[in-house]
Amino acid sequence: MNTTRQKLVTIIAGTASILSLQMFGFLDLPEPQIFQSSKNLEFLTSTWKDLPANAELKSTSTNRASKQYIPPVASNPRRTIGSGSRGCSQSLTNDLVTLLIPSEDYAGQTTSGHPTFFWHLSQPVSVPMRFALVEPGVPEPLFEKQIDSPQMGMMQLQLPKDRPELQTGRTYKWSVTLICNTKRPSANPVFISWIERVRTPGVLEQQLPSTPPTKSNVPTQVWRDRAWSYAESGLWYDALAAMSKVPTANSHELATNDDFLALLEQVGLTQVTQQERLNVATRLSTF
Repeated sequence: MNTTRQKLVTIIAGTASILSLQMFGFLDLPEPQIFQSSKNLEFLTSTWKDLPANAELKSTSTNRASKQYIPPVASNPRRTIGSGSRGCSQSLTNDLVTLLIPSEDYAGQTTSGHPTFFWHLSQPVSVPMRFALVEPGVPEPLFEKQIDSPQMGMMQLQLPKDRPELQTGRTYKWSVTLICNTKRPSANPVFISWIERVRTPGVLEQQLPSTPPTKSNVPTQVWRDRAWSYAESGLWYDALAAMSKVPTANSHELATNDDFLALLEQVGLTQVTQQERLNVATRLSTF
């Protein structure tokens, strides 16, 4: 038994599988959608039962090697800001929060009026976390959401459909703040980035169906191909959102996690992917 378990751990770690992505596309959460990668392994069994009968469960590592995220040509210069762990406990590291963005020097793009935002926590925290989406020049945030005691791992949050959609051609600021000091908000660590909504490129409109697929009964390859088409068109947020819907609960779908990791690594987010690999290997070694 020990030998078999050790082999399983080696395979999982070597393929860079992220446990945190194993429920994407299967949990029908109320908006805004928030996902934390530290959920228990018991979800594996339940989500296996929900796999579509026609899901394509095969590795596409060869195809993935030829896929690349291509930054937009006319990048909108915006500087991402991170304030470290000032104002919080010394036990919190400066790399506690990592926004999953393509660059710190320009705004990532989306075609969605209600995009999904992703970030990563390197350790659990006991203080609340606040997400905010702001349009420059407008005093009130477009959307705010407080997340109490978030756990470590990948997190995602979608702008709810009942909120006004982002306008094409405009750039918005989004941030994640740790509320460590309620009396001195300026001392709270805040991590800021930007998102720009653009029109769907004409070439991409010809490649993709006019109606986006839904979560139900969609073959794995459909979401994977859609995600890489977005990435090659410079649409970072759309690429991550599509990749997050790829079913990954079945053991045959471990390569799908590699696609998500490959996308992050292409823009230099290797610290996140390395930690996720280690976390998966550690949890499975005690499973």
